[in-house]
Amino acid sequence: MSISLLTRKSFMLAALVTSAAVAKPDVSASQKAHDFHFIEAEHTSLSGAAQAAGTAVWIYGGAVTWDVITRGGDYRLFLRVRAGWSANHEGAVRNGTKYRVKVDGKPATLKLVADTVLYDSDESNWAWVESSIGQLNRGLHSIEFTADWPYGRWDAFILTTEKDYMPPTRGPFGKETTNDLTLLDDEQRKRFRGYTLWTAPIEENVPPNARPTGATHVDTVQVAACRNEHAAAVVNITNWLDVPLMLRVSRFDNAVPRAARLPQTHVTLRHAVALPAPRKDPLADALPAVDQAGVLVLLPHETHQIWAAIDTANLDAGDYATTLRISPLKAPPRCRAQQITVKVHVADVVIASDHPLDIFLCEYNSNHPGMSADLPSHFVNWYHNCLAPHPAAAETDFAAMDAQLKRELSYTGARSVFFEHWHFRGDDAWQNAKNRDAWVRGTRRWANHVHRELGLGYDEFSLHIYDEVSGTGIDDFIRAREIVREADPKVRVTMTLTSQITLKDVVRLQSAVDIWCPFMGLVNNSPEVLAALRETGKPIVPYRSAENKRFWPAQDYRLWSWQLYQERVDGMFIWTYLAGDAWQGRSWDGGMVFSGNGAIVPSRRWELLRMGLQDWLLLNKAARAGHEDAVNKTVRRVLASPTDATIMRQARQELVKLLAATSAETR
Repeated sequence: MSISLLTRKSFMLAALVTSAAVAKPDVSASQKAHDFHFIEAEHTSLSGAAQAAGTAVWIYGGAVTWDVITRGGDYRLFLRVRAGWSANHEGAVRNGTKYRVKVDGKPATLKLVADTVLYDSDESNWAWVESSIGQLNRGLHSIEFTADWPYGRWDAFILTTEKDYMPPTRGPFGKETTNDLTLLDDEQRKRFRGYTLWTAPIEENVPPNARPTGATHVDTVQVAACRNEHAAAVVNITNWLDVPLMLRVSRFDNAVPRAARLPQTHVTLRHAVALPAPRKDPLADALPAVDQAGVLVLLPHETHQIWAAIDTANLDAGDYATTLRISPLKAPPRCRAQQITVKVHVADVVIASDHPLDIFLCEYNSNHPGMSADLPSHFVNWYHNCLAPHPAAAETDFAAMDAQLKRELSYTGARSVFFEHWHFRGDDAWQNAKNRDAWVRGTRRWANHVHRELGLGYDEFSLHIYDEVSGTGIDDFIRAREIVREADPKVRVTMTLTSQITLKDVVRLQSAVDIWCPFMGLVNNSPEVLAALRETGKPIVPYRSAENKRFWPAQDYRLWSWQLYQERVDGMFIWTYLAGDAWQGRSWDGGMVFSGNGAIVPSRRWELLRMGLQDWLLLNKAARAGHEDAVNKTVRRVLASPTDATIMRQARQELVKLLAATSAETR
């Protein structure tokens, strides 16, 4: 007999063992060609009311299933079962047994093996029953055991091609055999393992119907990062079973040298939640943190993505790793734990914590739990305040505005305020000459309060009174702007420009606007307008407006910073931070994040946007280190293939190597 054996202790640790030395029974040479499989009942897949008790399983009307991989041949099946009870020691195995078996769904007849009944007590009485299964092909087979007797018990099962084999009456029966996965084809291997771990580029959407190419398990994923940078690795899990699969995701770093382990606080495990999307595959964009237990449930034939967010802050340059362990909690026993190691190379290049660009998102005075940490961690430094009192109010109350201002200016890295109000747009009383002085005085009170009483420099705040003007709206804006100028000529005023803005409009607006916020489509497609804006010498902060950009490819968000670098503009303006209920997947929503229970839930787009801003810092660092020609060439190459994230990653790594080499030469 050819037997591959596994000890009970090793069986329990099988998720950690890919191969083991095996013990073989004392058999003759003529027997070694036989295929032999042995398993204790408690290590099969229990269902229904079946209950393990020691080494045996009480039936109680339930069932067990043994998934076994064979070399192929003519097989016999043996079951060690409870034989009877005190009044009838062989009542369950004589004259047709009370035990039932199906092999690959086909019933097989069982009979008592002569001279194997062993009665020690009502609780401990056993016999072997057998069935001639016949031919089984090479590969995976499923054997289901049931019984007509609820108080029956299963103890052990044997499957063999040896025609003259006789099981021993008493135990121990030796060591369990392991399944040889090399005997399976790809489809069988997927079914046997139950699930596959695979990876994909971080910018790719991975909907529930995504599938890996082949069934080969991926055991390593590589991440390249700089110091003081946010990076990520993704691990996709595909459930091949016809039933839900409950898993636990955890870090299992025992095999990683202590000095090379990523600190616990530097890795956050998240998972991508797929929501409906109009006319597209479900969008796995929301990235909530994995719960405290790390438990996930995958529906039958569903793919789910784990997002390992990595923060290299305070790490020295070098190689680090963490091992993610995926442990089935509710699955057939054949579905063992699998592991994948995330290897992180941290280059000796430091990414700045503060960003030279002005980064602004419309957040409309919101105060969501977690945003005070989330916004600064994504380089936001220009904050929204929409609480300026009405200029013509009889009594001016700045309390609400001040409270909002104090809160957001306390955020790490906050350096300026984007004041916005709708008073000029919503109340045309200012256009009546008799009301003008009141509007001027009210605006002056506001400017004096912000600058003199609160101490903000004129370069630390701006005012937005009209939005996306065109046609006669330009005239209204210019007249309203004169009121602001009369109130305080040093207050800077912003204006958002749509793609319909012409050169003539720019000429009309240039004396009224202090900060240009052109629509990104205008930046990309109207070089003559952009050139006219540059000629004014005023800051240019391109913006993404109220578009259905939630459904844009995540790669677009990383690419945006490369576009901004190429144009050498001064900032980034996004509508909006969190708008409406983004969890309603089909709803139109331009927001970047999702609301969570006590925290902000980032999106894949939000994380890619931050990576893009880190890329901008890298480009800027390389240019300032004397590599501007190489940087410009790299940017042109990346923007020439905007949908190819591989080119972007390669280009980025070239810059990292260039900077690392420069740093080494300097030292």
